[in-house]
Amino acid sequence: MIKDGNLREIADLSYLDMVSAVIASACHDFGHDGFNNAYHVNFMTDRALRYHDKAVQENWHAAESMRIMLAPENNFAEGLEQGDLKVLRKRIIGMILATDMAEHMSHVNLIDYKVKHKGITCEQNNGKIIIDTEGENEKFTSQ
Repeated sequence: MIKDGNLREIADLSYLDMVSAVIASACHDFGHDGFNNAYHVNFMTDRALRYHDKAVQENWHAAESMRIMLAPENNFAEGLEQGDLKVLRKRIIGMILATDMAEHMSHVNLIDYKVKHKGITCEQNNGKIIIDTEGENEKFTSQ
């Protein structure tokens, strides 16, 4: 889809968007302990307490992934400007948090609404309007 389906062009994705998506997909279940969010909340585990019962596993995956990637010995951010690193981090975290199934229908409904009310079609190559570009704070609001 990304390469042959012209997703990058349709959604007007930047290189940073693409890298963020690949990293987020690789990290979205990093350090999974085999339990679901309900288990952590019901048994008041350290993870649930740390993340106040909200997207417990997803917050854990994002936090642990970023901790390892940003460790100086891993040189993950080497060569990135500070502004690009902030955007990359925000997008990775946002995409990982968006995998919380408790929020799935709200994400689907938002995309459905935008597609129906903004006239988004592949033929018009206007998929970029699915992502709000008014400012970085509007992107990936699942955070």
